[in-house]
Order: sequence, then C-alpha cells, then structure tokens
Amino acid sequence: MYYNKPYNSNRLERLPPELRYLIAEFIPSKPEKTYPHIQLFKDIMLDWYNKYRIWETNKIYHSYKEIYTDGISQEDAHYFKHAFTRYRQESKYYTIAMSHNTGQFTMIAKRYQPPLISNPNNYHWYNN
Repeated sequence: MYYNKPYNSNRLERLPPELRYLIAEFIPSKPEKTYPHIQLFKDIMLDWYNKYRIWETNKIYHSYKEIYTDGISQEDAHYFKHAFTRYRQESKYYTIAMSHNTGQFTMIAKRYQPPLISNPNNYHWYNN
C-alpha cells in the first residue's frame, strides 16, 4: 500500500499513483536549467556584429534580440566562428565584460604574474 512509505518522503510520493499522474500533467517535474554558455554566445555575437558588421547596417545593436529579429545572413556564419577563437585568446589577457550601452565588450588588462620558480637548481640561467 502507498501509506507504508517512510515519513521523510515528500507529500507527492504519499499520494496514490493515479492522483500523482494527474498532478504531474500540470506541474513540471524538473525546473528549467539556465545555461551560462548561451548568454556568453549571445554576448560574443553582439560584440562581433557591432565591431565587424557595423559598416553594412550603420546600426548599433544593444541586445541579441535586435540581431535575431533583423536576421543573420549566411555569409556571417563563416566569419562568426573566428569571434570565438578571438574571445578565447583575449580572455587570457583581459577581463572581459559586456557593455550593452555600446554593444561591445569592455576589456580590462589582467595583471601579469610571472611563474614561480619552485626549484631554482633546475634553471641553468639562475645558477650563473
């Protein structure tokens, strides 16, 4: 019987299976996940459009939705893939944040930290 479950189970599990099925039709069982890489994709695309495609449209896009509603041409897809490699390369040296006022990334240089010398005897130039 369904009442023989331990006390620490949730209320939904204590209901009869027929009633649980009816409730499950109206209540989603899993919360929707937000993926952080989707927002990063949109930001990279917004930055790329505003830096390299501005000469065609003479319009500054402030959000991804504006680009999406205007449409993305097939020629752009080939060149857009280079925006990801450029972003990855620049993120090594800059702290990158999206500025929606300008529609471009703002980059702040990271502080350079030289590698630590763990064992100075391993470096021939150090012993000279």
